[in-house]
Amino acid sequence: MNIRSATAGSVLVVAFFAVVVLLRTVQPLVDGDVWWHLRAGEAIVRDGAVPMTNTWTIAGEGYPWISQDWLINLIMALIHYGGGALGPTLLSLFFGAIVVLAFVVLWDAARRREPTTSSVVRVLSLGAGLVVAAPVLGVRVQTIDILWIAVTVWLLWGYVADRRLRWLAAMPLLAVGWANTHAAWPLLFALGGAVLVGEALDLILRRRVGEQAPLQPRELAALGVALVLSVPALLLNPNGARLLAYPFSTAAISAHRDFLFEWSGPDISTFPGQALSAFLLLVILPTLIIGRRHLRSADALWLVGLSIMALTAIRFVIVIGPVGGAVAAVALAASLRRVPALQRMRSSLAFVDRPPRTQRQARFNLALAAIVAGAGVTMATLRVLPETHEAAIGDAMPARATAWLAGKEQAHRIFNVYAWGGYLGRELPRSRVYIDGRSDVYGDALIREYAESIALERDPFVLLDREEIDTVVFWPRSRLAGVLDRSPKWERTYSDKQAAIWVRRTGG
Repeated sequence: MNIRSATAGSVLVVAFFAVVVLLRTVQPLVDGDVWWHLRAGEAIVRDGAVPMTNTWTIAGEGYPWISQDWLINLIMALIHYGGGALGPTLLSLFFGAIVVLAFVVLWDAARRREPTTSSVVRVLSLGAGLVVAAPVLGVRVQTIDILWIAVTVWLLWGYVADRRLRWLAAMPLLAVGWANTHAAWPLLFALGGAVLVGEALDLILRRRVGEQAPLQPRELAALGVALVLSVPALLLNPNGARLLAYPFSTAAISAHRDFLFEWSGPDISTFPGQALSAFLLLVILPTLIIGRRHLRSADALWLVGLSIMALTAIRFVIVIGPVGGAVAAVALAASLRRVPALQRMRSSLAFVDRPPRTQRQARFNLALAAIVAGAGVTMATLRVLPETHEAAIGDAMPARATAWLAGKEQAHRIFNVYAWGGYLGRELPRSRVYIDGRSDVYGDALIREYAESIALERDPFVLLDREEIDTVVFWPRSRLAGVLDRSPKWERTYSDKQAAIWVRRTGG
């Protein structure tokens, strides 16, 4: 046994990953989109083919649907189904493990970039990034992006650190994996392109960061070739070249910014907005100012560009949090070493990374790390046991109302809350919901009509009559509920604190 590896810092590191990261990101299946992702995966298992046409909802019926995240949908379905009663628990732990792995990769990326960065600094910096990204993590397909982002940073920093081509050889493989699991693959080219531009700028300005020179022309060319070769790699998906336009056409839906939280700008009155604001002011800005001498131009481009993205849409905190934390761990920590008061603090914390002096101390550290890891996994599992899942889903989804409808043994044409569409559609497969979370299917016009109808900015009965809706499942105290209660054409037949059901009267 190598006693030098079992430092007190190793216990801190294990506590960070097993308790802080895992426990913060393991959540029940409460996101509305998870249910249509599961349904898509189940369809692949059942039909042996990837869904490419919308057959689940009334809105956009028959429209093309590029199921670009088919691979993660399939994995989710296999875990959920294969786990039996523990399927939801295993699925929650799986997504928690994705986030843990992503932060492990970022941890190693920071070490490769700056080996002298202490464990304490990396815990604090990456922990701050986790706080910022956490509101958009959980059992959500978007969570896979944090892993692909981390791998991208790891490959790029690995290449900058030792200039070997093996780092670049993995980029097309990364592009294939990303293209088949989620549509945020343009970030590979954004981050890689920033390194290309930033390193070229440092080369022109003859700017060095520490002892390391910028990438030389031949090395820049190799990076450019790797990025170019990653473009055709994206075509290795069931939808071929159509995937290339998908992220941009989806982002162009203006209704996203008006009606969907994760596409809107950060609201300072909410925790995600407050966390992002604090991160930008206390981590990103000081890194750009105080740590500028230890920033490569590419690092600065990352921080500025990703900050702008996060200020445009809150969903991009999943990028600025982990990447900003990793850059801060490298650059800000190096600058603050020169502050006398912090030097004394650093000296007092040096024992954390100091190798143990004896085998006994090493064994103690290893045992303590194992106990901490076990405690973290146990606590995370207890958060997502079947009974916990059932209660959480009942609070987030119309579970009791759905069971009531299922007992009627008939197909329904259901007008529903947007976030409930995936759950209702999966639990009531014989029925047809009006809309679910696949905003890419519907486009701007259909989403706006839906949003304006439920807000009573236009007559909702026009939509209900045109689409021959016979059942409405909606919030019991919403504005639409009041209109339906007053209408002679509709009757409230079920109600609980989560959802109410209205059915069209005969002849209505």
